[in-house]
Amino acid sequence: MKVKRWDTFLAGTLGGVLSAIVGYLLLGSIWGWAQAESLQYFHEEVFVRSPLFKDRILSVCALSIVPAFHLAYRRRMDRFAKGTLFVMIALVMSIVWLQMGTP
Repeated sequence: MKVKRWDTFLAGTLGGVLSAIVGYLLLGSIWGWAQAESLQYFHEEVFVRSPLFKDRILSVCALSIVPAFHLAYRRRMDRFAKGTLFVMIALVMSIVWLQMGTP
């Protein structure tokens, strides 16, 4: 029962954060490749300095958590799935906060 060992809220939260980071890195790498720029440029100029794209980038990060949630749900790892869902909700709340125009 190795799978049940990972069925904790903390492991799910860490899995959700890791999935979001992987989504961010994939998006930045693909964007950088398409624009002939580096991942560092994407992070500094597009994400950090530009207020226009933060909500869209975070939306992709939230969507990148869905496969981890789905896998946990299919394997009946409810606590892990709750952790990933917690991270998704936190990201959605931050997206709403950004869209409301707060700096």
